[in-house]
Amino acid sequence: MPPIEAMQAEVERRMRRGESFSDVEDLIDESELPADEKAALWLLAWTYLDRRAQRREARALLGALAGRAQQMSVNRRLLKAV
Repeated sequence: MPPIEAMQAEVERRMRRGESFSDVEDLIDESELPADEKAALWLLAWTYLDRRAQRREARALLGALAGRAQQMSVNRRLLKAV
């Protein structure tokens, strides 16, 4: 079985068993698969979440990205002041 198919089966098995999305996400991230295959597996796992959980995960990620962008902006201003 090709690696992507084996990982697909593993992702589906874990999500059906009720493992947390973040644990399955870690499994995908730690694999040596190419980025596009990881993205497809992540999307597959995402489909196992109910809509509220999807929205919660998306908002958490957006919040983290916004915080990172804000910190980068602060860092740039500090560097300009030096």
